Amino acid sequence: MDFAKIVQDNINLRPHQIEAKAKIFDAWSKYDSVMLQMPTGTGKTYLFTSLINDLLCNYKREHKEINILVVAHRTELLDQISATLSRFGIAHGFIQGAREQHLWKRVQVGSIMSLLTDKNYYNVCRQRFDYIIVDEAHHSLADTYMKLFNLFPEAKKLGVTATPWRLNHESFLSLYQHLITSPQISWFINKGLLADFDYVSIKPNSEVQKLVNNSEVASTGDFSNTDLDNTFNNQRIRAKVYESYEKFAKGRQGIIYAINKRHAANIAELYSSHGVNAVAVDCDTPKEVRHDLISSFKEGKIKVLVNVDIFTEGFDCPSVSFIQLARPTKSLALYIQQVGRGLRVVEGKEKTIIIDNVGLYNYFGLPDANRKWLYHFKGHEDVVHEENSRLFSNEGEFVAEVDESRFREDNERMMVVRGAQDASTDDSAEPKKALRQKMEIKEFSLCDYYLVRGTEMAFKVYPFVKKHGKSTEAVGNCVYEYNEKAKRIVFGTDTLKNHAIANTNIKLQSLLSFVAMLASISYDDILDISKLYPNVSQDEMTLFEMLEAISKYKKQ
Repeated sequence: MDFAKIVQDNINLRPHQIEAKAKIFDAWSKYDSVMLQMPTGTGKTYLFTSLINDLLCNYKREHKEINILVVAHRTELLDQISATLSRFGIAHGFIQGAREQHLWKRVQVGSIMSLLTDKNYYNVCRQRFDYIIVDEAHHSLADTYMKLFNLFPEAKKLGVTATPWRLNHESFLSLYQHLITSPQISWFINKGLLADFDYVSIKPNSEVQKLVNNSEVASTGDFSNTDLDNTFNNQRIRAKVYESYEKFAKGRQGIIYAINKRHAANIAELYSSHGVNAVAVDCDTPKEVRHDLISSFKEGKIKVLVNVDIFTEGFDCPSVSFIQLARPTKSLALYIQQVGRGLRVVEGKEKTIIIDNVGLYNYFGLPDANRKWLYHFKGHEDVVHEENSRLFSNEGEFVAEVDESRFREDNERMMVVRGAQDASTDDSAEPKKALRQKMEIKEFSLCDYYLVRGTEMAFKVYPFVKKHGKSTEAVGNCVYEYNEKAKRIVFGTDTLKNHAIANTNIKLQSLLSFVAMLASISYDDILDISKLYPNVSQDEMTLFEMLEAISKYKKQ
């Protein structure tokens, strides 16, 4: 193929996409394998699909056969690529898992994990691919990609990514001979092609930042998830995460990046207890369930997605108007991919707010810093980016423990790096203080068999045991869930009326009956608030207060 003479169909492409495509064809005239860098949300998938369409049309004009393979590493990416190919009317098959294969089609979309399995290896080799396109190509230094490239030495290769960067600073030159770079993120924002953003972060001298700085590093080069979980997955720090959301992003729809499944679940539960419709999603969430949750999120039914490495790449939901970073990382690529989920443009969206609770700004600077991607592509370390750059450094020694006394309010307040206004609407200090007290997350055990976790407004009850005087972390699934918005439960001095209230919910009735038995209290007495706890002097108790009182009850 003479790429200088190729006929291009650039209908519906933006100028930066047309320019990038022309550069790819020009580079293929000189190199067999090239990489394209374009920021998240600027149309990489649409661009290479247009390129595929050009190749198919030109080969058809010349009455030549052509086979094209598009490779990705995740199901969501494959589905997104398939949808875009379909928009162009390009017939394609799948080489992935248990999907039905149509290998006779000229274009195949394949999972890198499936392509080289014993089941598919022979069929893949037989295809004789002329072009190989790799999506999210910053992952392509894995051995599987090298094996795939070596199977088709004559094929032209294209890798596309927003971040040609590796945590170990490894060069991409073993797979790609040339890098094509696009304009910087700031250019796309100025052109209205990406959403502008405000940015708030923890302070460089905050105790949380010191905890991040002193976190253990795993063999991967990134922070140890086990150490991060032990350090940051606690009530005090999670409360700060929610507090910053309420202050800067209340009412917005967005994505929170968590450390692991347990951390994500705890954050989702915390937000839910405050009346925010939040759900946790991770790689173990069944595909069908994940699909339903994403659909509900895109429809606006779910306000917050708390995830573990799911929505870093290929997730397209322009309505996302806040990104919250609750997971430290040493990966620039991961940082840019995460914040990029919030920079897509949609009508009515003015700015995205990025809430950085783990100080990634103090590592990497702002997302739109002018980054020297060519240096990273070649494998250079310690590149200082123009503008907004913050070099990471440890200042002295610090014991990585959460010491409440170290948390000084002035140091722990979020600093406004760019724009950002307080989203709170109540100007009264006292009501805010009272609300915070009411909404403080509490945990207490009932007779060493149940754990109650939440607030007066919303809480869950879990199975719970103690071993050697220490509480177990494995509380399992909740046995009872309460939400004041659905139905508020308040017990008064009329015991018969309290019986009627309890009897309306079988789960609640069973819970109270079992707790009464364990505490050696009659079921009648447990519903008599005057007998429940000696120090009770009020005329009514919420269900949460009743359970809290039971937890403190001692038989006289």
